[in-house]
Amino acid sequence: MADAGTRTGAETRRRLLGAAATAFAHSGYHGTATAEIAAAAGVSEPTLFKHFGSKQALLVAALQQTAGDLMMVLDAPPDPGADPFETFVSRTRGLLADPKLAQLSRLRNFALALTDEANLAGLGSELDRFLNQIAGAIALGQKTGAVRKDVAPADVSELVLALSLLFGFRSALEGDAPAADRLTSVVDSLLAMLRAPERS
Repeated sequence: MADAGTRTGAETRRRLLGAAATAFAHSGYHGTATAEIAAAAGVSEPTLFKHFGSKQALLVAALQQTAGDLMMVLDAPPDPGADPFETFVSRTRGLLADPKLAQLSRLRNFALALTDEANLAGLGSELDRFLNQIAGAIALGQKTGAVRKDVAPADVSELVLALSLLFGFRSALEGDAPAADRLTSVVDSLLAMLRAPERS
């Protein structure tokens, strides 16, 4: 299959990552063929391997890209005068309705299942960034008085990661919408527990 048009390398890579994230999240790692991903991206299978080298490397890159897209939403500075923690909470709630969150959660679960057969070392930085981002938001909330002082930000970030993995599992079993509804309730409960008593 010839590549359509005269796409740039960056555009081809972006299309491949989007197609891979969708296919892997829907069919799993072993249930997804690289030829299927290439076709969905409108490129040849050799082009896929030229960009990523292996199916495992493509999974890692797709997971990193999906996580990065979501974290960009949380990374944006709050509006002037806005409470940084409340901004973080609002954006987090908004992400619960984003299909990419379910996609990311599923990709993380599939990656966990591949630890014995794929080189997933590239995912360490993605995970650290995610954990540090959550811990940073909690620490900032403690500084502004929005979050209780008696919780460890790093521990909260680990709980959020656990919720993310649970969301991926529920999403695979129940579908994205029911899983997102359940996760919204759990996130609201966690936030209620984190808020400083005077801010509840």
